[in-house]
Amino acid sequence: MTDQQNIFDEKLIDIRKKRVKNNFSTFIHDLAISDLKHRLLEIGNECLEILIVGHFAKYWSNNLTIKKTKYIKENKFLNILPRSQDLIISALHLHSANDPISKLVQMRFGLKTNGIFLGYAFGEKSLYELRRSFEYAEIKNFGGISPRIHPMITIPTYGSLLNRSGFNFCVTDKLHFEIEYDNPMHLIHDIKRIGETNSLLNRNKKILTKSFLKDVLNFYQKNFLSKKSKNKYISTFDIICLTGWNSKPKNMV
Repeated sequence: MTDQQNIFDEKLIDIRKKRVKNNFSTFIHDLAISDLKHRLLEIGNECLEILIVGHFAKYWSNNLTIKKTKYIKENKFLNILPRSQDLIISALHLHSANDPISKLVQMRFGLKTNGIFLGYAFGEKSLYELRRSFEYAEIKNFGGISPRIHPMITIPTYGSLLNRSGFNFCVTDKLHFEIEYDNPMHLIHDIKRIGETNSLLNRNKKILTKSFLKDVLNFYQKNFLSKKSKNKYISTFDIICLTGWNSKPKNMV
């Protein structure tokens, strides 16, 4: 991709991930890892060479407790030997890649024939409530909307990316979570602690004023109360799971 097409400041993303590396909020990773464990049981992992890719890939590896699991950090050029892995897991990083197809192709090249790719990435309506609250405050204070939260990719788009990257038998599905918070401010702190704060190249770099933040929180508290728990506020997290095989359909030579 050219610089004009890039939308994420990948250097800033790397800095923020490193900053929270030793004290990051694990809850959303734990939800994805729990789902991954069920999928691995279906695949059977006793003899698999498994590689995990992502800024927090070491955490995923430690929590899978599979002997042959290796991990590498997210980077522009992934350090993967060609045709070396039975299974490659992408651990919550594709949603903020400027060129996700390049990352997917690199991971496919790292798979053995009939190797499997499993990817987890944020998508769909993740942080819908916070996004709406920021939009309200932007319009009220500035008369327009500036990008405050990363754009989210839909399930069909992720499926298209898999196909365009050369994977076969592609499947995409969604894990939907509504996390409850005592205060929306706790959500904002959690976003910082998972390194997912605004890293768009054309982001608004002005420091948030107290009055602006107050408008955000007030709108959130008025509109997104939990229906299950009293005095709790919900935040949506959608995690898209991508599955693809590095193989050719049987009718192909």
